[in-house]
Amino acid sequence: MNTRTRDPCRELFKKMIILPMYSQYIYSFILYTVNNKHPHNMNNEIHKYRTRYNNNLHLSIISSSKFNKGTYFSGIKVSNHLPKYIKNLSNDWKCFTSTLKRFLYQHSFYLIEEHFKYTEKKKI
Repeated sequence: MNTRTRDPCRELFKKMIILPMYSQYIYSFILYTVNNKHPHNMNNEIHKYRTRYNNNLHLSIISSSKFNKGTYFSGIKVSNHLPKYIKNLSNDWKCFTSTLKRFLYQHSFYLIEEHFKYTEKKKI
């Protein structure tokens, strides 16, 4: 790619359509969570109030740090932080996975915190 050794790779990953490690990590977490949705409750199943987080998976409050760092809990947190337009596609598997990958290629997250800091831009 004719770059120097100290050049940042984020744009190169985007050009070459390669997911950085944390983006792959996020992708795997989300696929695991969506594939195993059956043990999870949605917020709208817990309460009947119409809130903006109504269609998120419900996070159980458990004080065990081992549980909170595990796949179950982390997968829900990562999945809930997806943009709404991607979450709405979770019933159409092929469309969901391709849109999710496109989103991750576009943003190329280097840290899990970058994913949590991401916010959807509001259309005016």
